[in-house]
Amino acid sequence: MGGAQIAAVDDASAAWVNPAALAGLKGWNFEILGGGVAQNRNNLVGTLTTLGDLPYDQIVAGDRPDLVPVLVGGIVNLARPGTSVVGSGVAGIVGSYEGFSVSIGSVAYSGIYPRIDLEHIVPGGGPDNGLGHNTTGLYLTGLSAREVRVAYGHGFLGGALEVGGAARYVSGITYFGRCTVFDSTCKGQDLSDLIHDAFQENATTTNKLTFDLGARVNLGIVKLGIAGIALNQPEFTVADVSGTPGSVPLPRQVRGGVAVDVLSFLTLAVDGDFIQSDTLAPGAKSQQMSLGAEVKIPLVAFRGGATYDFASPNPTWAYSLGLGFAIPIVSVDIAVTWGPTGGFNYQNSSREALGAAADVKVHF
Repeated sequence: MGGAQIAAVDDASAAWVNPAALAGLKGWNFEILGGGVAQNRNNLVGTLTTLGDLPYDQIVAGDRPDLVPVLVGGIVNLARPGTSVVGSGVAGIVGSYEGFSVSIGSVAYSGIYPRIDLEHIVPGGGPDNGLGHNTTGLYLTGLSAREVRVAYGHGFLGGALEVGGAARYVSGITYFGRCTVFDSTCKGQDLSDLIHDAFQENATTTNKLTFDLGARVNLGIVKLGIAGIALNQPEFTVADVSGTPGSVPLPRQVRGGVAVDVLSFLTLAVDGDFIQSDTLAPGAKSQQMSLGAEVKIPLVAFRGGATYDFASPNPTWAYSLGLGFAIPIVSVDIAVTWGPTGGFNYQNSSREALGAAADVKVHF
């Protein structure tokens, strides 16, 4: 549903989304969930693909002056504010009973961003301005926030008002890596290789506590919700090596939403972030609005939605589709998020957004 779930959530994943909604769950509920999404801001990936195909040795030697404008244009594009790939994901197991919930899992964030050198751009030049001394490259920072989460939601006024919170013990593991365009460290690799390499280097662990709070007004047909996630925004140390940011945050998020059961089989929902949240790319923020719809027929639910990030330097709509299958006791849900650029080719380097999610639920 495009991420519109603050008011609409109706399963044990409420412990991760809006703990107030746990108040409405009855009996035992168990859920395994996972998913992730990434944004390609200012077409960082497409620009890197173009630069990666250039014959640097020939350009540096002055043998291909015709390609110098292409190279400089690519570097200038990378220098635009906010150019990055930012991603987030979650994987966890959660169990709940009569408003109480315990879960274990990991919330992951990553930021991939360029470091730009616009001084060394002269083919055949010396140390002061020579293209052969250019330090343009990529920095990659990651955070895997592995945690134990205890949550509780309680209803008041006959269930019309639900309030909840979650206490989280987080063991945050940070990662850092980098490569430069003009030497072999970036050459011949795609972005997935760089991410893999970064997550194998400079791992540093910091343990912190954080908490979430939520509330929901449940009027039956209409639900209104608000949730604050990682409200104290703990910081996690990054390895003390050249170029690291020193620390990265577990991003704070304050989000509200409305869900309306328009018909017995149709739910419409809208969510929005009240504040801009940090990402792991320096200076890059996120503030999203989500729209979603769900149609339920016996045994099957069809979902669709769209997300727009106002804080992105190139804001565009990303669309999502979901499908759920339910039989007594067990249900399975899957979903994908897709940026419109590039049609159905998921490998298109200029795609703005890409993501997927799945969960399995047991209720009795």
